[in-house]
Amino acid sequence: MKKTLNNIIYNGIYQLLILALPIITVPYVARVLGARALGSYSFITSISMFLSFVILMGMNQLGSRIIAQSHKDKGELGSNFVQLWKIQFLVGCLVILAYTFFAMFSEYKTYLLLNIPYLIGFAIDISWVFIGLGEVRKVVVRNTLIKICSVAMIFIFVKKPSDLGYYVLINSLSIFFANIIFWLNLKGIITKVSFKGFFSKSIFLKEAMILVIPQLAVQFYTNFDSTLVGWIAGPVQLTYYDQSQRIARMLVTLITSVSTILMPRMVQLRMNHANNEKVDQLLKTSLDYTLLVAQLFTMLLMVNASEFVPWFYGKSYTPMTNNMLWVGLIMIFISYGEVFGSQFSLVNGDYKQYAIPAIVGAVISVILNVICVNIWGADGGTAVIILTEFIVCSMRIYMVRKEADLRYLVHEQLRYVLAFLMTVLAVLNFKIVLPSLFLTMVVNSIIVTIVYVLLLVLLRTRINRDIVRLVKKVTR
Repeated sequence: MKKTLNNIIYNGIYQLLILALPIITVPYVARVLGARALGSYSFITSISMFLSFVILMGMNQLGSRIIAQSHKDKGELGSNFVQLWKIQFLVGCLVILAYTFFAMFSEYKTYLLLNIPYLIGFAIDISWVFIGLGEVRKVVVRNTLIKICSVAMIFIFVKKPSDLGYYVLINSLSIFFANIIFWLNLKGIITKVSFKGFFSKSIFLKEAMILVIPQLAVQFYTNFDSTLVGWIAGPVQLTYYDQSQRIARMLVTLITSVSTILMPRMVQLRMNHANNEKVDQLLKTSLDYTLLVAQLFTMLLMVNASEFVPWFYGKSYTPMTNNMLWVGLIMIFISYGEVFGSQFSLVNGDYKQYAIPAIVGAVISVILNVICVNIWGADGGTAVIILTEFIVCSMRIYMVRKEADLRYLVHEQLRYVLAFLMTVLAVLNFKIVLPSLFLTMVVNSIIVTIVYVLLLVLLRTRINRDIVRLVKKVTR
């Protein structure tokens, strides 16, 4: 359990770094490149990000789970690693060839070709091995160094809208080099590896294909939706739609990172049926604090949206304030649903339960985006993504209703939601406005946090019990 806690701390530190670096780069890039060039970048990366999930073939879930199950047998571990990675590598080769052919006939030809190292990086990405073995520290250290270098390169080479190519290439190469370093750390972790019969059919191919379907479905309403908005409404509206989600999705990554770390631990506990009660307790704790933290981040984004947009992006981006105000809701729906998806359905190997909500969400997203973006532009796209994530989250809960003790898992959570609604209504109606945009955000953020925590205490939630338990441990 100590190792699991250390992994959560290491991953939390890294996720905070991921949040901190864009706070430095995005305001600079938004002002230097402008809304149109930034929209073009969003369009290019939406295609690459979608294809990266095709290349990964669900390895972040399947790979880490299989590695976690076979970590005690060195021979089985090495064999499973080869069987898993060859799927990813061969699919990656096919995808990159098809992508290159497509790029040659696109109006964004130069930028798309500059993004090829990004796709190669995912073809050689074996981070799932380290996650499955609980070696998160290695992942954190290598990513930290690469991220810092890429930030420095952006400030050196990106100076004007015509430098978009440099911006694309820097971000593309950062993924490529980061994933090469993984292979340098592999020695000593997986020792018995044989690539004999590498081009034969993998024993995990069927599972990977089943798992990648929902992964791609999710991408239809989290990345391909940006492609649709760009095609329909143009690069400027795409910027408003895409950038308003950036902060929310970065925060979601921080919240859901706990699910990634807990998955190998949950797999090992599930293999020992005597630990079912412990699994339920761990799942309950994860679900409660995921909801509590997601609600807090959502409130902070909603309360500060009107100040945050001009302060962070610049006054020219003010039209996307409404998008920023409402899109924060997806943090609650995504992170809450992800607990049921990753820590329950995937851990139990119930790929069908995991796939159906994602597929339904993809269909809804594509249909509604075509209609709503045509009428309302970026605002229509934002409304669609909020509705889609709500439906997917609701379906994830519904799909596990027979296997999970939902009454136990959601116990007290109506009180959390009540605290959330009361805090939002109170602070939005009595918001403090100061001459400085930054000070306005700081003061209102402090007020939101204090009011929210006080309401949770007054409503007698688990916060009370956990604080008492923590105090007792410290004072022993």
